[in-house]
Amino acid sequence: MRISKRLLPSGLWCVCLLVSAGTALSAAAQTTAPNEWTWMGGSNTVGTNSGQPGVYGTLGTPAIGNAPGSRTNASSWTDSGGNFWLFGGDGTDANGAEGDLNDLWEFSPSTKEWAWISGSSTTNSSYGGQPGVYGTLGTPAVGNVPGSRDSAASSIDADGHLWLFGGYGYDANGLNGDLNDLWEFNPSTKEWTWMGGSNTLAQNGVGQGGVYGTLGTPAAGNNPGGRYGATAWTDQSGNFWLFGGFGIYANNIGSYISGWLNDLWEFNPSSREWAWMGGSSMLPPLTAGGQPDGPPGAYGTMGTPAAGNTPGGRYGAVNWTDSQGNFWLFGGNGFDAGGNSIQYLNDLWEFNPSTLEWVWVSGSSTGDQPGVYGTLGTPAAGNNPGGRYGATVWTDQSGNFWLFGGENWTVNSVTAKLSYLWFNDLWEFIPSTNQWAWMGGSSTEDQPGVYGALGTPAAGNTPGGRAYSVNWTDSNGNLWLLGGEGYDAIDSQGNLNDLWVYSLPITATPTFSPVAGTYNAAQTIAISDTTPGVTIYYTTNGDTPTADSTVYTKPLTVSATETIVAMAASGNNIHSKAASASYTINLPDFTLSAAPSSISVTAGQSGTTTITVQDENGFNGNVSFACSGLPAGATCSFSMLTVPTPAGVTYSTLTVSTLPTTAAIHKNGLPLFPESVLAVALCCFGWKKRQRLWMLLLLAVSMASLGLLNGCGGSSGGPPPIQPVTSTITVTATSGSLSHSTTFSLTVN
Repeated sequence: MRISKRLLPSGLWCVCLLVSAGTALSAAAQTTAPNEWTWMGGSNTVGTNSGQPGVYGTLGTPAIGNAPGSRTNASSWTDSGGNFWLFGGDGTDANGAEGDLNDLWEFSPSTKEWAWISGSSTTNSSYGGQPGVYGTLGTPAVGNVPGSRDSAASSIDADGHLWLFGGYGYDANGLNGDLNDLWEFNPSTKEWTWMGGSNTLAQNGVGQGGVYGTLGTPAAGNNPGGRYGATAWTDQSGNFWLFGGFGIYANNIGSYISGWLNDLWEFNPSSREWAWMGGSSMLPPLTAGGQPDGPPGAYGTMGTPAAGNTPGGRYGAVNWTDSQGNFWLFGGNGFDAGGNSIQYLNDLWEFNPSTLEWVWVSGSSTGDQPGVYGTLGTPAAGNNPGGRYGATVWTDQSGNFWLFGGENWTVNSVTAKLSYLWFNDLWEFIPSTNQWAWMGGSSTEDQPGVYGALGTPAAGNTPGGRAYSVNWTDSNGNLWLLGGEGYDAIDSQGNLNDLWVYSLPITATPTFSPVAGTYNAAQTIAISDTTPGVTIYYTTNGDTPTADSTVYTKPLTVSATETIVAMAASGNNIHSKAASASYTINLPDFTLSAAPSSISVTAGQSGTTTITVQDENGFNGNVSFACSGLPAGATCSFSMLTVPTPAGVTYSTLTVSTLPTTAAIHKNGLPLFPESVLAVALCCFGWKKRQRLWMLLLLAVSMASLGLLNGCGGSSGGPPPIQPVTSTITVTATSGSLSHSTTFSLTVN
C-alpha cells in the first residue's frame, strides 16, 4: 500500500500529517458513557487490500449506505450549521485503489447520512491523483476543486468556511509535489475559490519557493513556499495563519532545496495579501553530510514570552486555538534547541497574535523524550506526552486540550531498518494550570484496537495505535475519531476507516433562583448545580468566569441592575457551559428636572424656574432641596424647601434673587479693584508731573485690558459696558440615601 512517502534528505522515508476538525460515519444508535470509547462505525480491520473502499453513491445525494473510504492526512471541519465535512487525504477510492484523493464529503448528524459533494471518486491511477481545477483567482465556481493532496494545512473561520493551504499533491497540470495554493470553501454555496498561491509547481515538479518580502509587511507578491505538514488557524479577526511544515525556502534555486520550516505567516482575506510574521526565511547551512537542515528552536525561559522566542523547524505538529484567540502548538518532527535534526518533539508553545510573541509552556527543549505518564486521570506538573508527530487533537467545551496517539520511529540497531512506533494514549491539557493528565490508552506503543460491540461503550474499549486521523467535537462536547494509519483489531497495520467517539463527563450548567428578570426590590440570588461535588465560579460584570474567578459559597444580594455569569467545574477541570442571568432592579426612586433650563435676569432682580420631582416604582419619602454654583451676591429660595411624598409629580418653584452689584463686579470678566481706582486718581491728580509719567506707563501695561484708563484730564468715554455673567446652577434633591441633581443656567445682565 502507498503511504504518501517522501524521501527525506537523510535517506529515510517519512509519513507526514495534517490534523484538523473531523467527520463521522453512519453507525448504530449512539450510546455513550463518560470517559469511555465507543466503536461507532466502519470496519475493525484494515482488510485484504490497501484499505476499505469508499461508497460514493450519487453526487450531491445523501444516502445511508454512503461512506468515505479509508484515509490518512485528510482535512476535515465542522461548519456553522453543525454539519461535518471531509476533504481528500491519502486513501482508498471507490475502486479500492490507494492514492491521493480530492473528494469532498458532507455528513448530516441529524440524518446520519453522507453525501459526496465534489471532487473525484477515483485517484486517477494506482499511485496518482486528480489535477486541480482552479478557475479564476478570487472567483468561486461550482466546477472549481483543489487537486488531490494529503497533509494540507486547514482551518475554519467565524463563518464556518474552510481554508485549505498546500500539502503534497497535484497542481493544475497533474504534476505532484509540495503545493502553496490557498483555497476557501463556502458550505452554503458548496463552491471552492482559489484565493492565492500558484496553480502550478515549478519546473520538474519542484514546489514554489517562498517570497517573504519585508518582515511584518503584507504585499501582493508575498507567498509562503510549497509545503506539507504545516499547522494553521484562523484568528478572531478572520485572518488565516500558517506555521512551519516541510517545504521550500526562499533560497530555492530550482533544485529540491527544502527543509524543516519555522516561518510564520498571516493572510488577510480582504486584501488577499500574505505577511511574513516571524521565523526563518532561509535554509540554514547544510550539515556535514550535505543534507537540508532546519532552524533550531529559541526557547527562552519557560513560561516567559519574548520577542526572540520561536519554535524550531518542524512538520506534523498539532495545534489548538483557545477562547482568547491564542495559538497553541505541540510536538512534531523537527529541530530542538540544540539544532539536533529529525527529533520527535514534545514541547508545547503558545503564540499571542496581539503581541506576536511565543512562550514555551511545557515539555522539553530537547527532542526524543519519553512520556511521563504519572497516575491515570490525575493532572500533575511533571506529566508530559512523549515526543511524537501525527497526533489527533480536540478542544472541549471547557477550553481544555485533548491529544490522542501519533507516531515516532527509530532505527533498529541490529537490522538497521526503520521501525515505526504508534501510540494510542489519550491526554488532557488544562491551560489554567498548565498541567497534563494521562486519561486513557496504553503507555507503550503499537497496541491493537479493542473494539467491543458496535455502538456499546465499555471501559476496556480503545482505538489501536495510530496517527494522521481526522476528528471533530459534537454539540455535547464528545470527541470523535475517524481512521488514520495504524493497528486494527487483529494487530494488522494499514489505513483504517473505523469511527470512534470518546464521551467526556458532562458537568451540568448552573441555574439561578430566582430566575433572571425585572424586580422592584433587591433580590437574594442562589446559584446551584445538579452535578455533585462541583465548584461554582461566578462574575457580576458579565464576563465569562474562569478558575481565577470568585468561588460561590453563599447566595448573592443584588440591589442594582447587573448580570451574573456562573460556571461549574468538576473533576479534571471539566467545566460546564457558562450560564448567564441579568437582573434589572427597579427600587423606589425619583427623578429631578428644571424647566426652563435657562433663565436671564437683570442685576438686582429675580428669576424663577420650576423644579419637578417625578416618583418611580412607588417612591415614598420627603424630598429636600439645595442649590449651589450661584454667582456672588445671588441667593436662591424654594416655594417648598421640602416636598412631601410625591403623588405622581410634585413641583417647587425656585427663585433666584440678585443684587445690583451681581453683574457689575464682573466687568469684562475681571474684577474692579479699589487699588486700581486709587492708582488712576493718583495718576491724574496726586503726584508730580514726573511721577505721573512713570505711573502712566505702569497703568497702561497692567490695566489697559480692563478699560479703566481714560487718560488724565482727557475726554470721558463713559464706563465700559457691563458684561453678562452666566453661571450653571446645580439643584440637589435628597431623600434618605437617595440623591439626584439637575442643572440650569442663570445669566445676569
